[in-house]
Amino acid sequence: MKNYLNLSESFIKQLILALKLMIEELLNSEFTFSRKQIMTEAEVADLLHVSERTMRHYRAEKLFHYIKLEGRIYYLSIIFYFDLVVHSLKSRL
Repeated sequence: MKNYLNLSESFIKQLILALKLMIEELLNSEFTFSRKQIMTEAEVADLLHVSERTMRHYRAEKLFHYIKLEGRIYYLSIIFYFDLVVHSLKSRL
Protein backbone atom coordinates (compact mmCIF):
# COMPACT_ATOMS: atom_id res chain seq x y z
CA MET A 1 0.00 0.00 0.00
CA LYS A 2 1.30 3.40 -0.89
CA ASN A 3 2.14 5.72 1.96
CA TYR A 4 -0.53 8.36 1.38
CA LEU A 5 -0.66 9.68 4.90
CA ASN A 6 2.22 11.02 6.86
CA LEU A 7 0.85 10.91 10.40
CA SER A 8 2.83 12.02 13.40
CA GLU A 9 3.58 9.63 16.22
CA SER A 10 1.59 11.76 18.68
CA PHE A 11 -1.45 11.69 16.36
CA ILE A 12 -1.22 7.91 16.11
CA LYS A 13 -1.02 7.67 19.91
CA GLN A 14 -4.17 9.79 20.19
CA LEU A 15 -5.94 7.46 17.76
CA ILE A 16 -4.88 4.40 19.73
CA LEU A 17 -6.13 5.98 22.96
CA ALA A 18 -9.47 6.83 21.35
CA LEU A 19 -9.73 3.26 20.04
CA LYS A 20 -9.01 1.84 23.49
CA LEU A 21 -11.77 3.96 25.00
CA MET A 22 -14.27 2.89 22.32
CA ILE A 23 -13.36 -0.78 22.78
CA GLU A 24 -13.71 -0.49 26.56
CA GLU A 25 -17.18 1.01 26.08
CA LEU A 26 -18.09 -1.87 23.77
CA LEU A 27 -16.83 -4.49 26.22
CA ASN A 28 -18.64 -2.86 29.13
CA SER A 29 -21.86 -2.65 27.09
CA GLU A 30 -21.85 1.12 27.62
CA PHE A 31 -21.44 1.82 23.93
CA THR A 32 -24.50 3.56 22.57
CA PHE A 33 -24.64 4.20 18.89
CA SER A 34 -25.05 7.90 18.29
CA ARG A 35 -24.16 10.67 15.89
CA LYS A 36 -20.75 11.07 17.51
CA GLN A 37 -19.68 7.64 16.17
CA ILE A 38 -20.39 8.70 12.58
CA MET A 39 -18.11 11.05 10.67
CA THR A 40 -18.89 12.74 7.38
CA GLU A 41 -16.34 12.90 4.62
CA ALA A 42 -15.81 16.60 5.32
CA GLU A 43 -15.08 15.86 9.00
CA VAL A 44 -12.58 13.16 8.08
CA ALA A 45 -10.90 15.42 5.52
CA ASP A 46 -10.61 18.13 8.16
CA LEU A 47 -9.16 15.67 10.68
CA LEU A 48 -6.52 14.53 8.18
CA HIS A 49 -5.89 18.03 6.83
CA VAL A 50 -6.66 16.96 3.25
CA SER A 51 -9.24 18.08 0.70
CA GLU A 52 -12.48 16.24 0.02
CA ARG A 53 -11.08 15.47 -3.44
CA THR A 54 -8.16 13.70 -1.76
CA MET A 55 -10.68 11.74 0.30
CA ARG A 56 -12.35 10.60 -2.94
CA HIS A 57 -8.94 9.43 -4.13
CA TYR A 58 -8.42 7.53 -0.85
CA ARG A 59 -11.82 5.90 -1.34
CA ALA A 60 -10.91 4.87 -4.88
CA GLU A 61 -7.72 3.30 -3.51
CA LYS A 62 -9.79 1.55 -0.78
CA LEU A 63 -7.66 3.06 1.93
CA PHE A 64 -10.54 3.38 4.44
CA HIS A 65 -13.78 1.54 5.06
CA TYR A 66 -16.85 3.70 4.53
CA ILE A 67 -20.62 3.56 4.19
CA LYS A 68 -22.58 5.19 1.38
CA LEU A 69 -26.15 6.15 2.25
CA GLU A 70 -28.39 8.15 -0.06
CA GLY A 71 -25.36 9.29 -2.06
CA ARG A 72 -23.44 10.53 0.97
CA ILE A 73 -20.26 9.04 2.40
CA TYR A 74 -19.94 8.27 6.11
CA TYR A 75 -17.22 6.73 8.24
CA LEU A 76 -17.73 4.89 11.54
CA SER A 77 -15.18 6.45 13.86
CA ILE A 78 -14.04 3.21 15.52
CA ILE A 79 -13.37 1.55 12.15
CA PHE A 80 -11.84 4.69 10.66
CA TYR A 81 -9.41 5.10 13.58
CA PHE A 82 -8.49 1.42 13.32
CA ASP A 83 -7.83 1.83 9.58
CA LEU A 84 -5.58 4.82 10.27
CA VAL A 85 -3.57 2.98 12.91
CA VAL A 86 -3.17 -0.12 10.75
CA HIS A 87 -2.17 1.93 7.71
CA SER A 88 0.35 3.91 9.76
CA LEU A 89 1.91 0.76 11.18
CA LYS A 90 2.14 -0.86 7.75
CA SER A 91 3.79 2.20 6.25
CA ARG A 92 6.47 2.19 8.97
CA LEU A 93 7.54 -1.38 8.26
